[in-house]
Parts: sequence; structure tokens; C-alpha cells
Amino acid sequence: MPLIVGNLTETLPKANLFTAKSVVVLTDDEILNLEVALMARAKNHNSHLVIRTTGQQLSEHLTGLLPNTQVLCTYTVAAEAFAGAAFGENITNLFRLNEQTILVTEYQIEADDTLHGMLLAEVAYGYGVVPILHQKPSHTSVLLPLDDHRLAIGDRLVVLATIEGLQRIERGKLNSHLKCWQVRVEKALTRDAVFEGANAIARISGCRLGTARDLMKRLPQTLLLPLYKHQAQRLVRELNKIMVKAHLVPINAEHFEVKD
Repeated sequence: MPLIVGNLTETLPKANLFTAKSVVVLTDDEILNLEVALMARAKNHNSHLVIRTTGQQLSEHLTGLLPNTQVLCTYTVAAEAFAGAAFGENITNLFRLNEQTILVTEYQIEADDTLHGMLLAEVAYGYGVVPILHQKPSHTSVLLPLDDHRLAIGDRLVVLATIEGLQRIERGKLNSHLKCWQVRVEKALTRDAVFEGANAIARISGCRLGTARDLMKRLPQTLLLPLYKHQAQRLVRELNKIMVKAHLVPINAEHFEVKD
């Protein structure tokens, strides 16, 4: 990376300021950061500014003053990381995305953990986090794992989450109101499709295999287990691949019957 040293008014043009897509200002001096940001905006109205501050109030004012600017308050970002760590989880990294702090958080699943026994689909859609790595004991880690993996004691899980997502996991507070879809299975086109369809239903929905086999024997039937939309959509896609005709059915999330 080229290093340019000198007076601001002379060095900024040398740094390709006029054509820069982004300008990141990260000194410890808030006033200097603001001065450089204003100079950059005056020279290049199209550049995206990122400014470091230490005061939340100043950050809010600068956001209103300079459109198309990302103002990062170091204390606020650090506070969210400390809050996440206070839950007892391992915060390995963090970054900003869409004006939110995203925490890269690692879990080791224990017996009394709120994640124990859950499908990754329930973790992702129920808690509003993004699983990016899953590893079972003595196995290699899997990046971007499928959401039909079920978490067990000793598993390692790495997720992207906001502080709100970590709080939901800590409290075991699922977004159950989003679990408002069912899958209607119309027919299986082959004998093998009956067998494979039951396996897919049990794996993706999390219901018992016996429940899935009973359903496939008496088609057409509706799986009465409420699912998250993306979870239900994946189940329908998988069933269609193995010659089982199925589709989504919306339900009233406030009055559903759970049968497993």
C-alpha cells in the first residue's frame, strides 16, 4: 500500500482523491477527521466517507450533516462487542454492515445451551442470525452448512449476529410468529419417491421419521408442523427434485396446531 506523507492539502490529491470511491478517515483526532472528511467531500461529491469518532452524539450529528457517510463511534462498536462477550460467548471479530455492528460469534454447544438439539434452520430464522460454520467433534468444519443439521453437545457453531440476535439466543427467545407455513404434499410419482420423500421431510422439518412415513403413505396430506418460510421453501424444492409434488400453505401463526 503506498504511503503518502505531507500537508493535507498537498497530499490528498496525490492519493487519487478526485476518483476515489471511498475515503476512510481513522485518526484519533475527531476534529482532524471531520476536517479531512469535509475536504474530501468538497473535492469528490461521489466518494463514500467513513469517519471514526469517539462520541455517539457527534456521530449522529455527522450522519445528518454528511449524507452517504458512515460514521463509526469506536466506543459504541466496542460496547456491543463487550456486551456480546458478557453473555459468555466468544466474539472473534466484528464489522459494520448497513449501519449495524455484526459480531462474529463462536459457540460450543453444551447440555444446558439454548441451541442444544435445534436445527440450524431454527437457529437462523428463529433467532435472526447467520450460521457460517458448523463442526461436530472429531470432524472437519463445514462452511455455510445446510440448515437441516441438528446441533448436539460438543458441536462448534460460528454465526454472524447483531447484539439483538445474541440476546435472543441467550434468552432462548425464538421468533415463533414467523413460523407460519406448512407444506402440502399432493402425490409421489414413484415408489422410491415415497421412501425418499419421508426422509427429506424428517430431515428438513425436524419431525420424527415415523410421522413423515405415515404422511407419505396417505397422500395427499399436509404436514401440520409449522415451518419458517425459507425452511418450507427448501422442503418443497427437495421434494420436487425426488418426484414428490408439494407446495407451501400459509397458516395463521397465532392459531396453529403442532404435530410431530
